[in-house]
Amino acid sequence: MVVRVRLVGVLKALAVGREYIELTNVDSVRGVINGLKTVNEKLFRRVFDPSRNDLMPDIYIAVNDVDIRLLKGLDTPVRDNDEVLILAYIHGG
Repeated sequence: MVVRVRLVGVLKALAVGREYIELTNVDSVRGVINGLKTVNEKLFRRVFDPSRNDLMPDIYIAVNDVDIRLLKGLDTPVRDNDEVLILAYIHGG
């Protein structure tokens, strides 16, 4: 099973400029996030806060264009050929 992960903005930079990465053997969004460690530990830490066991506050994730908050959050299942979008919000002040 292959899941395609699209990284936008600063997350793309942390993935050495790759907009898309492919992960295998993942069955949930949580698995996708843990798979980011194989790309770059800094990328993983930018997306996920292990001390809170949750996403960083400014991270948005969608599976096939559906916000995971409308699904099962980090436990949202992913299937072969799904696309997972991960981006960091840019806040103005």
